Amino acid sequence: MNLMVHGVIEASSVEVLASMNVPGTTPPESVMHEDVAAVVTATPGAELFPTRANLLHHTRVLEALGARTTVVPMRFGVLVPDAEALVREYLAPAHHGLVGTLERLRDHVELRLRGRYHEPAVIEAVLAADPRAARLRGRDGFEAKMELGERIVAGIEHRRDQDIDRALRALAPHASEVAAPTAVTEPLDAFLISFLVSDGARAAFEHRLDRLGEELAPVVALELAGPVPPFSFAAEQAAAWA
Repeated sequence: MNLMVHGVIEASSVEVLASMNVPGTTPPESVMHEDVAAVVTATPGAELFPTRANLLHHTRVLEALGARTTVVPMRFGVLVPDAEALVREYLAPAHHGLVGTLERLRDHVELRLRGRYHEPAVIEAVLAADPRAARLRGRDGFEAKMELGERIVAGIEHRRDQDIDRALRALAPHASEVAAPTAVTEPLDAFLISFLVSDGARAAFEHRLDRLGEELAPVVALELAGPVPPFSFAAEQAAAWA
């Protein structure tokens, strides 16, 4: 029986495991080392496959932990043969970093902000800012259509840089830390930015977010996800064994 590692919490918080109810899964347990504890689930087999059930179990455990205490999350796929190996190969050598990360994350949550362009609105905004593109609109001919497409793509890229800067200027003052914006993967993605926000600053952050949404509408629609496991602010620890 191997151990699937979900994350690390303070040893003083292990009692929260008793109140966790993750449906349809083996109850998580703890592996202690000094003042930290790894949260693990016993699992058969020598490999951990990224099935929907396994990924969902990992996510649910981290979400349940995060709702109750501070957690340094591990990336999915960390599998160790036994508690002794976990302590020897990770908890002991990484102890100092884990304690520091737990202290930094305490009383904070990660909030992820996604902006997505409304296609007709962003095209109109690009054309309004680019007279040459506006003149090309509706013209026949391959070259005109090609140039128009290129100018719209370039205009959206320029607009994206502006909108990222605008979101950061608006919200960074209400966050303790801001992760570097994630590279977009879809043409109509405006940005994906993670913020580490203290419990005391969350109301102010969300109030400013509401105003930002009004300022960016109708070109950008905003969606806030969170609290989520703070992967963005525990990257070094979270990826240690991934």
